[in-house]
Amino acid sequence: MSRTQTRGLNLQLFCLQNWPVNLSELSPLFSALCLSTLFQFFILPRNRQLFLFISLSFILLNIGILVLITWPVVKESVVFAQSLIYLFVLQTIIAIVGIMCDANEAGSRANIAMRLSEAVHRRTELETLKDRQDQLLLSVIPAYLTDKVSQSIIAPSINTDIKNKNHKLFHDLHVQFHDNVTILFADIVNFTILAAQLTAQDLVRTLNELFSKFDHDAQRLQCMRIKFLGDCYYCVSGMPVNRPNHADMCVVMGLEMIKTIKQVRIATGVDVNMRIGVHTGSVLCGILGLKKWQFDVWSDDVNLANQMESAGLPGAVHVTKTTKDSLIGDYCIVEANSDDPVIVAHGEPTYHILPDKTSLLERTASIYRNKRKTVDLCADDVTTAVSRMSVKSKVSKMAEFWGAETPFANFGQKPNDMDPENQRRPDYRNTVQSMTLIENNLTNFSLKNMSSILKCVEPACESSPYLLCPFSSRASICHISDCFIFFLFSIPVALVNLLIIRMNYPSYLHTPMFSQLFLSVVCLFLVAMVERITTIGRTFLTALAFIFSASITIGQHIVVSFLDVVDDVESAPSIIWLPGCISHMCTVFVLYRLRHSFRCVLISVDFCTFIFLLSTFSSSPNNIATPLLSFQLTIICVHLVAVFLLLLFVDWITDYERKAEARCNVSFKNEERDVQTMQDINTLLIENILPRNVAVKFLSPDRNAEELYARDHDNVCVMFASIPNFKDFWSQWDTSRKLECLRLLNEIVCEFDKLLSKPKFSCIEKIKTVASTYIVACGLNECEIEFGEINDAVKAKKRTSAAFRNSSIMIDFALSMAYVLEQLNNDSFQSFQLRIGMSLGPLVAGVIGAQKPQYDIWGNTVNLASRMDTHGEIQKIHMTTEMARVLMEGGYKLESRGKIKVKGVKHPMETFLLSIGSNRNSAFSNNSL
Repeated sequence: MSRTQTRGLNLQLFCLQNWPVNLSELSPLFSALCLSTLFQFFILPRNRQLFLFISLSFILLNIGILVLITWPVVKESVVFAQSLIYLFVLQTIIAIVGIMCDANEAGSRANIAMRLSEAVHRRTELETLKDRQDQLLLSVIPAYLTDKVSQSIIAPSINTDIKNKNHKLFHDLHVQFHDNVTILFADIVNFTILAAQLTAQDLVRTLNELFSKFDHDAQRLQCMRIKFLGDCYYCVSGMPVNRPNHADMCVVMGLEMIKTIKQVRIATGVDVNMRIGVHTGSVLCGILGLKKWQFDVWSDDVNLANQMESAGLPGAVHVTKTTKDSLIGDYCIVEANSDDPVIVAHGEPTYHILPDKTSLLERTASIYRNKRKTVDLCADDVTTAVSRMSVKSKVSKMAEFWGAETPFANFGQKPNDMDPENQRRPDYRNTVQSMTLIENNLTNFSLKNMSSILKCVEPACESSPYLLCPFSSRASICHISDCFIFFLFSIPVALVNLLIIRMNYPSYLHTPMFSQLFLSVVCLFLVAMVERITTIGRTFLTALAFIFSASITIGQHIVVSFLDVVDDVESAPSIIWLPGCISHMCTVFVLYRLRHSFRCVLISVDFCTFIFLLSTFSSSPNNIATPLLSFQLTIICVHLVAVFLLLLFVDWITDYERKAEARCNVSFKNEERDVQTMQDINTLLIENILPRNVAVKFLSPDRNAEELYARDHDNVCVMFASIPNFKDFWSQWDTSRKLECLRLLNEIVCEFDKLLSKPKFSCIEKIKTVASTYIVACGLNECEIEFGEINDAVKAKKRTSAAFRNSSIMIDFALSMAYVLEQLNNDSFQSFQLRIGMSLGPLVAGVIGAQKPQYDIWGNTVNLASRMDTHGEIQKIHMTTEMARVLMEGGYKLESRGKIKVKGVKHPMETFLLSIGSNRNSAFSNNSL
């Protein structure tokens, strides 16, 4: 039992030892019970259900002891017995008020605890999203460029409101210069023959396994893979950190590629090989454009390395003299004697490095130890008999030995679905940091910024008063208006006081007090109803309800005290005043929606009013100043002061908790905004790597992580658009001005990318840019059509319709590109012109590469589009016969070029030309651009 409770019992026993029949000496007992109940509810820590039982038991114990001690008086005085019952009812009302207040406070504390738990979870989620963002950025660009690129992504979302201000003249260019690096280009010879024997899934799986093996070797040999170009792979060594053995790294990388492709050749029986070119020099590296970023390198040395690959021999590493002079290790080197015009113009001899049985990896095992399993079929005798297994089975068997991961293996998966060994362990330091951050936010909270804090709280939460159900295991919210709270707690108190006065003073019926009480109750009920159905003037209605509530709870006291309706009012203060005053002050305390200052004002007004009325009552001419009455009034005043200070203290604590909760809400909202921003950025990044429909599949949590994305597509139009004279523009500047050339190229690519954002060209997908060549395809993001039982004629008609749609849209896009380039020429005083090659037909699309996933397309359609560009003419669209036939059936007038010899095609093929400035294209108005 608390000290306050003990003091109340001692005071009760002291009074009852000198007990007269007069009821006025119940004043100390009433006061002690009220104060002890309030202290119990507002100060002592407790369990709510247990404490309710203890509190009610305490009240019953007090009244029981009183009944036992004063049993003779109880038997003789029915009024005294009824007063004890009413005392119990009043204490129960105060207990209910305390329960409701405690329930609200407990609900607030539970809400903050729950929010803290959510904040920790959200911080962990934010860290996970940041890791994913870093992984996505690293899959596109090297680590040393991720910070700048990430800031350029976040900046537009932050500055959306001021996007028209501080408009930049040029788009951001993320390019850096590196000197003394070695570039490797590698191409798979006869890969088209191998691809023709594989399905789309097997083709993508083979490329993924093969290039993942290359990526693994490149990582061990400290080389940086740049990108894939169909079946071409190129990487750079010596950047971003310069290494003295960068030339050896690339040469050994080339020898390992030859060894790997040898496994494929023996496993499949297809005469595939690697043609590799290596050169040492300087590069500019970075990303261009606004969409489908891919890290790339540009320089004359890069062009020479590419030419070295084209002029090399399959199965050997073709190196320049500069690279040969930079080598540290010993190799089997023979002079190449190349007759390629570009290499001859370079003026230096070139060399072939041949693989031998003892490679540099094996000689320097401590640095280059190969931990991968090797296929037993990798023998020197290439003429080994091919088994009867199909090519598909052999490729699958070979892939099992390499065991490459699938792209985005763990991206977008649920944590429970991941491999337990690969799950991210929770970082408890992040949890501690999150808790410390929230604690610091609460500690540094200032009252001055409370108004700004409350603006961040949702309007629904701010304007919806509530009470928490006190006995539920969960904090169920009951939406109750402030005026209804006044009504709920004023009516029981008024009824109890009314009954007490009625029993002690029968003349009450002859006064207007009953009419006043009834009118106040009706008015309070009407105010509560109006406040519930309207949102206007709620503060005024609450103040009005407060006045009516005061009239209900203390109106009877005023009538009894100041009207000449009773002859003996000596017992009125002791029995009625203190419980009524405390109950009404507690009612004000329950109004959590009111501001702290307003509640303090109401409680202070209550207190001052009660003190004023008591002082007036003691000086009333109807009352005789007796020592007993003075003692009772003093006890009431002292206890009212105690209750007043107690309520102010508890209200201050409650207000601080509410402000802390508001501060937490602001912190939580910021966390939620950061998480949402990070999710949007990650979505943007993955859609920058993959087409939207492909990104949706990888973002799906239900996808199979081991399944590669590979699709067959029909009637796809592929376009290679190059700027041939940009190479002349590039070559006329020295190395120090090359960056400005790239800035101009970046503006061109960015303007081309902006065209893809137009609804008209939404079905066109950018594949990549290679130097000044822009590669796109139309028809990749269409839903596959299920023809079902439709006859062949209808199927052919539908395919023809799709082919014409894709082709015509691509023609429009090419014309738009020409128009945009013309505008850029006028602004930059240049004379760049397009040379465009197009092809229509089937192809395979997929995502390959575990460390740096890349979406790409393969097939004869892609190769022919590239050849159409290479053999095309300036300011004309060069296309294959299949595409020309579809366009001419749709009304396009094309010019036949006759049969020409195309690289990679055995026999001469007929091609067609469409002039960009022809009359046929006048229908495509530039105003629609």
